[in-house]
Amino acid sequence: MSFSNYLPKSHNLLSFVVLVISVIVMVGWLVQDPGSIRLGLNYTPMLFNTAFLLAFVSLGVLFSDRDYFKVGRACAIVVMILAGAMFLQYPLDKSFGIDEFFVRDFENLRTRFPGRSAASTCIAAFLLGLGIFFNKTTLLCRFVRMTVASMVCCVGVVGLSGNVFSINSQFGWGSFSKMAPHTSVSIVLLSVALVLQLRNRMLSLGYQRKTFRPYYALVLGIFATIGFQQVLIIKDYQKNRSITQIRLSAMLDGFDSTFRFVNSSLANMAERFVLDDYRGEASWQLDAKMFVQEIKGIRRIMWAGNDRLVKWHYPISEVVNFNGVKLSEQPGSLGLFDKVTSTKQPAISDMVPLKTGGEGLVMYYPVFRGNELLGVLSIALDANLFFINAAKAPDYFVQITDDDGHVFMENKDIPQYYLNDWAETAEYHALNANWTFMLTPVPALVRTNSSSLPALLLIFGVSASILMSLSLVFFLRSRQSEREMRELNEWHKAGRDSISLLLLQLDSSGNILSLNKATTDLLGYTDQDLLGRPVFNLAEHTDALMYRSRMEEKVQRQLQLGPTYLEAILESGDASGYERVFVSKAGKRINFLLSLHRVSGEQGETNGYLVVGEDITQRRERERLLKEREEKVMVSSRLASLGEMAAGIAHEINNPLAVMGGYVSMIRKSLMNKGLGDDAELNKRIDSVESMVGRIAKIVKGLRSYAHESALDELESTEVSLIVDDTLAFCHEKFKLANIQLQVSVEPGMIVKCRPYQISQVLLNLLNNAFDAVEHESVKKVSVQAQFQNGGVEISVTDSGAGIPAEVRERMMQPFFTTKEVGKGVGLGLSISVGIVEAHKGRLYLDAQSKQTRFVIWMPV
Repeated sequence: MSFSNYLPKSHNLLSFVVLVISVIVMVGWLVQDPGSIRLGLNYTPMLFNTAFLLAFVSLGVLFSDRDYFKVGRACAIVVMILAGAMFLQYPLDKSFGIDEFFVRDFENLRTRFPGRSAASTCIAAFLLGLGIFFNKTTLLCRFVRMTVASMVCCVGVVGLSGNVFSINSQFGWGSFSKMAPHTSVSIVLLSVALVLQLRNRMLSLGYQRKTFRPYYALVLGIFATIGFQQVLIIKDYQKNRSITQIRLSAMLDGFDSTFRFVNSSLANMAERFVLDDYRGEASWQLDAKMFVQEIKGIRRIMWAGNDRLVKWHYPISEVVNFNGVKLSEQPGSLGLFDKVTSTKQPAISDMVPLKTGGEGLVMYYPVFRGNELLGVLSIALDANLFFINAAKAPDYFVQITDDDGHVFMENKDIPQYYLNDWAETAEYHALNANWTFMLTPVPALVRTNSSSLPALLLIFGVSASILMSLSLVFFLRSRQSEREMRELNEWHKAGRDSISLLLLQLDSSGNILSLNKATTDLLGYTDQDLLGRPVFNLAEHTDALMYRSRMEEKVQRQLQLGPTYLEAILESGDASGYERVFVSKAGKRINFLLSLHRVSGEQGETNGYLVVGEDITQRRERERLLKEREEKVMVSSRLASLGEMAAGIAHEINNPLAVMGGYVSMIRKSLMNKGLGDDAELNKRIDSVESMVGRIAKIVKGLRSYAHESALDELESTEVSLIVDDTLAFCHEKFKLANIQLQVSVEPGMIVKCRPYQISQVLLNLLNNAFDAVEHESVKKVSVQAQFQNGGVEISVTDSGAGIPAEVRERMMQPFFTTKEVGKGVGLGLSISVGIVEAHKGRLYLDAQSKQTRFVIWMPV
């Protein structure tokens, strides 16, 4: 066993890292150590519940890989139940008591639900638990695990990007807070661990690496989908920020309008003081009342003379009397009174406690006639009432602070983490005031202003990615099946082609569906020639008619070529073996011993037929050759007897011929002695007798030579002219009596090494065939030629007969084939002649280029 077997696998190592992080965080919460739960003051801490979920997910991965399958599934179930319960608290707006069940929040995070994990974290943990639960290598488990791992990885990457780029990247996932960076990293590590665990398990089971290609496409599809979704979410984020900025600008414009109205109202009142238009306090009180009623939030308005003492004030209070009070000594007026009188410009104070209770602002408006200070108008503003009416934003959190950071207006309690992501601020400078306005939309408004397109894109994109990946899986499986089927077909084809038997697969109509190589080799057809054609087209017509007649007699009904004919073969019992004659593409007749088999379907219906055929042509040829040998033995026996007879006849004839020759010589001498030697008539008769005697002697000699068994004789150099002369001695008279013109042309000096008697036998056979061909023709002509040709000697016999038909030419050299009448031949002449010539390393053939029938004997010199 190698050392690498003891090393932890990559997915176990990643899970162990997450387990360590989770344990550290949980211990940090238990001992209330802020440094253990967050990476820095500017980062969100990992909650105890989140660490608890991640720890169980890590244990689920570790146990499921150590053959503790049930323990791993139990961890997955715990994670899914706890994560699902925490998530359901958001849409149901209820608390199940699990937010701070384990530990209490020791840090003031200003969250609405202390201890509750973010919605995106709950979703990620639930999906991780689901991935661990489907911890097998089936197709469903693979798709579930790869899908959830991809989505969880994207959630972690999105959360991490929010911390890196300081944006709220997860509000589209139901969370308005940033995910803790170590939570994001842990989620990404666990999702990668799920993928690696599945991959290692499949490889260990023998799956090929290309099996993962569809799942890579799934991962890429989900990443691309969530990437586009995040682009849309960021656009929604920017849209919400833009709306908030517009709303903040409108709020500042509203403040400007309010203060302009206050200024214009005080300016009108100041103008009446300059013009001495007020006849008394009563008329001023009337203006002050109208002023206070039109502008909500004004507690009181006062008029002080140039001596800074309050003369008039509205409303008149029975509790507090401001008459005679020195205006410059009022709270918030320190230095401000001198500033407005010196600059002749109105000004407003910082937040100050009001005598009538609460906090507010004091505004001074100086009244001058030329350079003469007539007095100062002063108004006290109730901060909450004034700003709430001036900054009406029911769906926004509004906060206004002065330049000292003092908050003097705040309409809602919003968590700080939410303010950091969504707040828009603007500086406001007017009437000596330096205020900071902060406007933050509430989550409900953010959701209202956000498009549903990202959610739809997520659903559609993930679904499309799953379908695309599933399509790739089935595509690869189909390709694999095709490859296996192709290999199986190749093996099947190789098996069929290795068989020397004819194999034909027929459809239910008797048409050829497939065939093996032996079929094409035997019949000479190509696949294209036979596929789709009826099998009956292969049969020899005459043989097919005879066999169909025999089948009709057996089944007692008429048959048509087709399925009924094939069924009749099965019915008759001939299917196991019947002999038929097929015709090859070249027209060759081939004998086959066929067997027919029916191929049935599941319901018993006939799907087709299988024809198996054995080429028995060679068997029949062997039988024919055996019969031929028997005939040859008989012929040899007859020839041997003929030879013996010829030898005896030659002996019996030669003796009288010798006596006759002697007597003729004695007669010639006697005639010469008697003085009759000059008698022309007698000499002619004596010459004729001598010629006849010589001719008879020559015939006898040829007969003995023809009957002589010379197969074992040595080859001897012989002149071709002698062979021709000896052969013509046998048949010259025969041709003459039949009135057949016999022409002989032999080039002199041609010598061949042969057994002359055998070549004479071949030539005699050709002459006899030529005689039979022209015997009954109007033009009776036979020509014998011998000449040098093609490096040898060519002896040809040409006749003026009708010629040899094409169908006869292919078979005429076969033993026992003859076109002669019964009793005139047995069909052995040409076949024996071919054997004799080939034994002399020559050739006997029919000259196809000649217009007349011309047989050629070619022999090497």
